[in-house]
Amino acid sequence: MTLEALTKRIKTTTDLKDIVGTMKMLSSVSIAPYEKALKSINRYGQTVKDAFVGLLKKENFTYQPRPVKSTTPQTIAIVIGTDNGLVGRFNRDVLAYAKSDLKEKNCFDQTEFICVGKRLGLMADSAKLPIAATYAIMNSLKEIASIASMVLMKVNEVIPIRRSEQVLIYFMKRKSGEPQRPTVLQLMPLPYVDMMRFKSEKWTGKTPPLITADYSELFTALIHEYLTVVLSGALTASLAAEHYTRMVNMQQAEKNIDDSLTEMNLTYQQLRQAGITDELIDIVSGAESLKKKR
Repeated sequence: MTLEALTKRIKTTTDLKDIVGTMKMLSSVSIAPYEKALKSINRYGQTVKDAFVGLLKKENFTYQPRPVKSTTPQTIAIVIGTDNGLVGRFNRDVLAYAKSDLKEKNCFDQTEFICVGKRLGLMADSAKLPIAATYAIMNSLKEIASIASMVLMKVNEVIPIRRSEQVLIYFMKRKSGEPQRPTVLQLMPLPYVDMMRFKSEKWTGKTPPLITADYSELFTALIHEYLTVVLSGALTASLAAEHYTRMVNMQQAEKNIDDSLTEMNLTYQQLRQAGITDELIDIVSGAESLKKKR
């Protein structure tokens, strides 16, 4: 490689490093709003849980949640991916985990998929998985509620058709100080253990809540809020994990670029030194030739 070509390559690589550094910074800054939003969703989820406790403790309100009894239940799997790039195996890992977990639960062959993310949907379609619907996922907190609403509407549409017994959510999640990893949450039916615990929990306030609304209508409204909170939380956690994945990838790319620049600069110095040496040899050889002619 010539010095001129190597100089152009070093400049191009330096420009690429600036772009990667900017993208890393943007991803790093973007994580905080999603984590803050997730905390807010969790706090609202606690409010919904308190409402459940207050309602379930009413003597004239009875509810007996039933766990899934079938050994091969008809299942709806909501798999959350990403439509943005520079996230490596993000979509592939969450889809692979969903397939593995469903097979372990002995319900893979009875599962219909709802894909959140067009790229994930294409991947699932290539794997010939039965897909009920595919939705694009926007990298915006404002769109989370609308996506959750669309997905829940589709779930309500599919359940009576397939006589589904359970709905599971698969998504990427990251805990503080740990790398992101795929996880699963049961959306429907309501977790049996949790509902039974609600009935036995003590009310933390001084007096039990006064409920004037119709119990069945209130319970239906709480169920809707619960489903929205769980799904919105999964979407938000997935987006936070996506930004973290991109930040880590950009950090690795930046390191690789630094290594390449170090190597190219060393090569540049060697070529430049070799060029200077050749020029000096030519000058000395020319001087020796002139001496001999004289």
